[in-house]
Amino acid sequence: MKRLNYDGLVEPWKVDLIIARAKCMGFRCDEIEDAQQELILEVMNFRYETRKSNGATETTVLIALIDNLLKKLVRTRARYRAHLDRFREEAERSYEPMTGDERAIDVQNVVASLAERDREVCRALGFGLTKHEIAKLLGCGWHTVDRIVGRIRQRFEECGLDAWTRD
Repeated sequence: MKRLNYDGLVEPWKVDLIIARAKCMGFRCDEIEDAQQELILEVMNFRYETRKSNGATETTVLIALIDNLLKKLVRTRARYRAHLDRFREEAERSYEPMTGDERAIDVQNVVASLAERDREVCRALGFGLTKHEIAKLLGCGWHTVDRIVGRIRQRFEECGLDAWTRD
């Protein structure tokens, strides 16, 4: 984990504060860089006003802001995982290859027609991994995984399997 440099846009102590608060909230090292990027705009726009602070120092107010933003990230991640779990359960109920379910065969055909790298990403998505986790697993960038997911989505939609690509 490293402290990202924002070249004078944000004081380094504020970035250090983001890192420290993220560590306190249990973020892993690889998640802290993402958290920095997510929070930095809010921290840049933050303006401390003594008359509105009710006696709190700038650091105290900033800690409250950072903590609220980090909690929001945690809630968003939990909702995303719950969404994936619901989708996986729905897919498992409708995916019965032994019964000859035509949708399942169509899905198998689409997955089989994907390039090897795209199949790896598709498999990882099926296990509920995030794009960031997939990128780390495959040793590529998040944007590369995002483009592959777009290709997979497009292929499923072309074959009339839009229900398998719901957000």
